[in-house]
Amino acid sequence: MKKIVFLLFPTVAAVVLFAYGIRCVSQYRYFKKLELQSCQLQRGVESVEHMADDREAVRLYKALAPSTPEVNLRILQRQYAISLDLLHQIATARYNPSLESDRSKLYAALNDHLSDMQERCNLVLAESESLPDTIAWRTYNLRGAVRLLKCFVLLETERTWEKAMGMMKEAISDLKLSIDAVDKNRAATFEKNIPRWNLELLHAEEQVRKFELVKVEEMERMDIKNNLEAIISEKGGYAPGEPLQTIVLK
Repeated sequence: MKKIVFLLFPTVAAVVLFAYGIRCVSQYRYFKKLELQSCQLQRGVESVEHMADDREAVRLYKALAPSTPEVNLRILQRQYAISLDLLHQIATARYNPSLESDRSKLYAALNDHLSDMQERCNLVLAESESLPDTIAWRTYNLRGAVRLLKCFVLLETERTWEKAMGMMKEAISDLKLSIDAVDKNRAATFEKNIPRWNLELLHAEEQVRKFELVKVEEMERMDIKNNLEAIISEKGGYAPGEPLQTIVLK
């Protein structure tokens, strides 16, 4: 019996060591693969980062693997620049009679583009528990800007004020979530002010309450639409500077 135990012990030890060795090799290969993927992703991001063509940049970002929240945020920022370009084309067509027939196509293209952006924002924010605050506040801010643009499109095409009002309230909610997320992050002061600037440009809840309490006539709706067009955020969904009409009391 002692001889059997004596012979069995090194055999069991050898099997355990062999299994442990296989596990270590497997883990090494797995982490090596992750490291290679991370390096390839970083090189891919760096190669696209300074590209001037937003549409081509979006195409290349989408081809990168894996599709991380950081990559999706870069896609969203480029897509927002594209949406502003479409908005510029619409504004040009508005004052050019020869381009009047193109406006409906441009609005349809812009609406589809914004819907795609909103879905991507939802996809990124679905991982809110594990999402870094640096990405969360920017994504909330972008989704608020996207909903603001969709609100403008609704007022221009469907003239459905109830839908537009609901979209504006959702935009306000996103900007508030962006403020909460950026306050958790140790960001620079100007970054913390970005969603606050956007919210102030939107005139916050007071304007929405006013819309809920009174019946807005057609001319007033068009005035609101024009004001909304003027305060749409710039590239990246970020307001460019301090709120309009800032008054300092001395």
